[in-house]
Amino acid sequence: MTTLFPDQLETDRLRLDVVDPASTDAFEHYEAFADDPDPETVYEYVPVSEPATPDESRAFVENAGSNRDDADAVTYAIYPTGDEPMAGTLAGTTTLFVEWDREAASSAIVLRKPFWGRGYSGERAGALLELAFGRLDLAHFGVSCVAGNDRSKRAIEKYVEAHGGRYDGRLRHAHAIDGEPVDLHWFSISRSEYRAATDDAD
Repeated sequence: MTTLFPDQLETDRLRLDVVDPASTDAFEHYEAFADDPDPETVYEYVPVSEPATPDESRAFVENAGSNRDDADAVTYAIYPTGDEPMAGTLAGTTTLFVEWDREAASSAIVLRKPFWGRGYSGERAGALLELAFGRLDLAHFGVSCVAGNDRSKRAIEKYVEAHGGRYDGRLRHAHAIDGEPVDLHWFSISRSEYRAATDDAD
């Protein structure tokens, strides 16, 4: 089967392996996330929760594979490499969502607590931006975070600015988590902004 999304992406410190039933160990996903030392903090601002059973991880992997087959989204498992602390350990997952009719992409990340503060969110974002604007030839990339999630907001601000993007504003009651409405901070990068920023960096 032809797929638009590569099996693997690499950055200076990370390897991103596609999450797919043919290649992903659901037990690795379950054990890593179920054993996170602070799940309440990790999942406080995201509309998912840690897997309660191995079967929930199996369903997560199968859903990711189905989305990839349909070209709606691709999910990658994040692994530190080289001399990074805990190299080779599953650090988290990240997803690129695609809306072909809008020529647009967005992304999400869940990073385990031991891997916070290393700049991995921005580094994997760089790889996803190259995928979105380079390989997939999309025109727009958007990303959001829940108001109050200051750590995520700072990380997004940093990589959006580095890639030529901008802060679009705060949308009230734009989403719901556990049945409660939340505000979202929205950021975006256009293809022309991205290319200008990366050309200048080169």
